[in-house]
Amino acid sequence: MPMRTEALPTVARRISAGQMLMDGSSISAVAEALHLSTATVKRYKAILEDGGLAALKQMSVGGRASALDAAALEWIAAALRGSAREHGFPSDAWTNARLRELIEARYGVRYSRVYAWQIATNLGLGDRLSKSSR
Repeated sequence: MPMRTEALPTVARRISAGQMLMDGSSISAVAEALHLSTATVKRYKAILEDGGLAALKQMSVGGRASALDAAALEWIAAALRGSAREHGFPSDAWTNARLRELIEARYGVRYSRVYAWQIATNLGLGDRLSKSSR
């Protein structure tokens, strides 16, 4: 259940660039208006010509590939829907620290506090994490 990429500022700006190009704006005008390099706008224009706005929306938003695949995310979601006690913690409550510890123990990947929260939020389960630190 990944985050809707259209909500990301970088994607919104990319779509704005595509719309401006479709409306007839020049590459330099789009670059200046949206604070993009001309090389970036040229790349967007080529993608737009090949696949339209849909192709611009589907472009990767960057960053390295996740170490967690869909099966891992499903397992994490199932764990969060249950009790933390089922995974060896002393109480039922899920915390960010517990989620991070569980992911590291199961998948050997250490995530930041913010990214662990983002995983839970993207899964629609951010509300399962209590504010407690442990």
